[in-house]
Amino acid sequence: MSQAKVDSYKKYKGQIQKQQKRKKFLNYLKLAVALIIIALISVWIGYSAYEKIEESRPREEVTVDYTAFDEYLQGLSQE
Repeated sequence: MSQAKVDSYKKYKGQIQKQQKRKKFLNYLKLAVALIIIALISVWIGYSAYEKIEESRPREEVTVDYTAFDEYLQGLSQE
């Protein structure tokens, strides 16, 4: 083999390692993005289901008697 071929092979071999690292990084990045999207979709579905359940529950009605408060205010204004 000529020296030029040896040098080009060494350069090619070094580039392969860089490319493999880059591919590995991109695969991890794709995995992270996919997990984030799946988590967001899961949270959205859970929140929507919670809202639907809360909507369907009957609401308790509370009545407040303000007569004592009104009488107190009228008593203050008369004095």
